[in-house]
Amino acid sequence: MTFAFGLSFVATKTALKGFEPLLLALLRFTLAGGILFVVWRLRPVREPVTRKELGRLALVGFVSLTVYFSFENTGIARTSASEAAILIATIPIFVALSGAFLPAERLTRRQWAGILLSFAGIVILVLAAGGAAGGSLTGNLLVLAAALSAAVYSILARRLLVSRSALFVTAWQNLFGALFMAPLALIEALVLGVRRPTAPAAGGVLFLTLVCSIVAYLLLNYAFRFLPAGRVSVFINLTPIVAVASAYALLGERLTAAQAAAAVVVVAGVWLTNSGRRGVDAETAPRSPSAG
Repeated sequence: MTFAFGLSFVATKTALKGFEPLLLALLRFTLAGGILFVVWRLRPVREPVTRKELGRLALVGFVSLTVYFSFENTGIARTSASEAAILIATIPIFVALSGAFLPAERLTRRQWAGILLSFAGIVILVLAAGGAAGGSLTGNLLVLAAALSAAVYSILARRLLVSRSALFVTAWQNLFGALFMAPLALIEALVLGVRRPTAPAAGGVLFLTLVCSIVAYLLLNYAFRFLPAGRVSVFINLTPIVAVASAYALLGERLTAAQAAAAVVVVAGVWLTNSGRRGVDAETAPRSPSAG
């Protein structure tokens, strides 16, 4: 899962060479949702869906896919894959901050220290935008907006992921994500037009669909059903390491010394916020539900 999410930033950067950001997201959700829905319907045991659940699934699909990938794809189109991956790694920080307003999830001093440390790294990284190939302030802020929307999703999806199968949630999540993305992609096409896709761009779409939207998200949702969320987040926090390494090897991206230092500070802050939990705390630790 971590390896797939790490490579998703390079795949997105490649796919954006032939597709506009919102059209890319629409194609990805439609293909993934269609495949997963067919597999779900072919299962011998059917899971009944209530109207209330459909409403909740629609909201989850809108926030986790339509909103998240609108920000992420447009952000990656304007910044480097390396910087985007590092900023997306701050999702647990936003989750922890949102949990601070809930009585059952008060933050410890260690967590507040991790949050402050991570935000210090974010400030350095954002201000240093443009040092790496393709980096920009606008792109980095859009990616940060994606991380914030993912934190909102984690709050909405907690009960749903515990009571329903990973296949069920992932299939409906993609279908509703595609439904809400369609009008946005249409507006984008009317304003910017539709480019002729290249073979590498089409390959990027297939990778994002099959490996990331289907395999990685199924693994993520499955993991949340059987492992403490804190333990899962430790693996997700390795995503930027895979992303930066793959961007270096496949895209030739380089981080400046300031950006590399900022990346270390961000990841250290995320680790500090999510480490040190034991027992019940590990079960209720903030989730990092979306990483690519």
